[in-house]
Amino acid sequence: MQDAIAVQSLKSDIAQLRQNVWPPANLANVEGLPIYYGTQSEVAEYYAQWTGLIERAQELFQPFMEDEVLDAIHLPSHLNLPLFYFHVDRIRINKTRAKESKTFRGIASLMEKCGQFEPDQIQSMRLWLDSDDTAALVAHREFIDLRTYVFQHGESDYTRTRFYVNGIVLSVENDFELVDARDKPRKARSDSYSDPLADNKTWKIFGKYR
Repeated sequence: MQDAIAVQSLKSDIAQLRQNVWPPANLANVEGLPIYYGTQSEVAEYYAQWTGLIERAQELFQPFMEDEVLDAIHLPSHLNLPLFYFHVDRIRINKTRAKESKTFRGIASLMEKCGQFEPDQIQSMRLWLDSDDTAALVAHREFIDLRTYVFQHGESDYTRTRFYVNGIVLSVENDFELVDARDKPRKARSDSYSDPLADNKTWKIFGKYR
């Protein structure tokens, strides 16, 4: 109970600070996206306003291992803290065609989640489910996913992050490079499903065996 009250209090304080200092007024912005960046000193000054809240969050969500320190990047996204990255050489913004996928064992639950379908399509789905004990329905909905790849100085690997919920702030190096590839969506991976049993222009429904 105590933890729940502490978390609620923290979320309330984060919301209040966001109202006052988000978006950052003195940092450069990637047009149309909640991505902000600046020099080390500019970002350090802005970060200082968030330090207390980040430390409270780290204490509340600390792993059970005493010697483990929870990285601020991996704090729960529902807290709505901005993500801070330091010593950033380069970021790449990609649009990727992606698919949401859900599996169903019955028509009623499928229609509750995916909406209405034509009567003949409902019949096709019902026939599929009745054809075998292991038959199921899988629903696919396509969407465009935005991701940012953050490359930090001295790191051999990059960090891939979804940034549009909480926003990110980058402390950048002198030779910082911003690669905005939003106008060139990456191809979707090839789909192993074809010939949908039903399609209501949002969801395509395919038959599969468990």
